[in-house]
Amino acid sequence: MEFTGGRQRRLRLAGDQKNASYPHCLQFYLQPPSENVSLIEFENLAIDRLKLLKSVENLGVSYVKGTEEYQNKLEAELRKLKFCYRENLEDEYEPRRKDHISHFILRLAYCQSEDLRRWFIQQEMDLLRFRFSILPKDKIQDFLKDSHLQFEAISDEEKTLREREIVASSPSLTGVQLESVYKIPFADALDLFRGRKVYLENGFAYVPLKDIVAIILNEFRAKLSKALAVSILLFSLIDMFTHSIIYPCQFCSLLL
Repeated sequence: MEFTGGRQRRLRLAGDQKNASYPHCLQFYLQPPSENVSLIEFENLAIDRLKLLKSVENLGVSYVKGTEEYQNKLEAELRKLKFCYRENLEDEYEPRRKDHISHFILRLAYCQSEDLRRWFIQQEMDLLRFRFSILPKDKIQDFLKDSHLQFEAISDEEKTLREREIVASSPSLTGVQLESVYKIPFADALDLFRGRKVYLENGFAYVPLKDIVAIILNEFRAKLSKALAVSILLFSLIDMFTHSIIYPCQFCSLLL
């Protein structure tokens, strides 16, 4: 991502190119932005992202996470700040672009101390949890694939064959109808295994949709923690060679 001092004309993309750039309203932020961003836009994106994460934090304190009231309040905040929040909405390119770039900007601001990193990771995880909870079921497999997660939904026949074992091994399914089940490498489901909350067979864990979000969040936390460690080095290099793009990051820190 490069920065310029003034406004610039943004590259117009066709529909297919837009879909390829941001196919989902949620992501693991595996690839950094590769376009030019003006300093004015840089600052505005940083401010809006910080407002969003502060709202995520405040709503998590004021309401029980996952409740209808919490979900509605957070969706309203995303809509107000013009961030992406639902699939299948028209003209979602700009909100998804904003979400992507602003995430990486705040990485620079929040990589500088352990307390900042911990706060940033927690709010981003809560945001991902919300977006995943409203992701249409027919979009989940595509999201997992694009996030490089080797989680595969099993067929109805295979689910029926193992349904008794899966239900017996998953306490969260008590009184709940078994829906989608994902076949996951054993190493990715260690937390469920330690708690004896998952059915294992031939090196794979069979995880109901209700439990898969915990595994996805663990993967996201691990990747984001590693990325923030890399951002510390990047921030040091930026500080060493130029001060021209540090101002927005410092501005974000002043709002804490």
